[in-house]
Amino acid sequence: MGAGKILMFVSGLITIVATYILSLYYLGGTIYGWGVGAWVLAFQSTIWTSGDFLVITIEIVVILFLLAGLFQFLGAKYRWLGFLGSLLALGGFVYFMLIEFSLISSSAIYALLFAGEAIGPLPFHILLGNFVGLGAYVLAGGAVLGFIGTFASRD
Repeated sequence: MGAGKILMFVSGLITIVATYILSLYYLGGTIYGWGVGAWVLAFQSTIWTSGDFLVITIEIVVILFLLAGLFQFLGAKYRWLGFLGSLLALGGFVYFMLIEFSLISSSAIYALLFAGEAIGPLPFHILLGNFVGLGAYVLAGGAVLGFIGTFASRD
């Protein structure tokens, strides 16, 4: 197994841990932004019947983001899928960083699509800024590792 395939597996694992085990942001109380909260909201809300095209489109992008780690795992076989997974993970990181530094405060409401209750000890949360948690930074590491794995040798 070549270095590229190993890097894709590791980047997929890092991205999944960042999305589903670590918190991306903290809202207060027991409400965190994390992958499980996004899945619960996607399947238990009226987003799909609202008729609002923008919100439905954003929710589809959020679901694609939640599948980024899986795309990176599959990137060991298909380079384009690994590239797409890494691009989605990096896009998620950039979105949360732009909110952290108040550069896109008008569209910060869409970050609430990730909000969900904590389940026992999950998500593991370390706040690294006013808004963003450790998961966002680890997500960036998984994305960069995925980009390296996409272009590394696959022997």
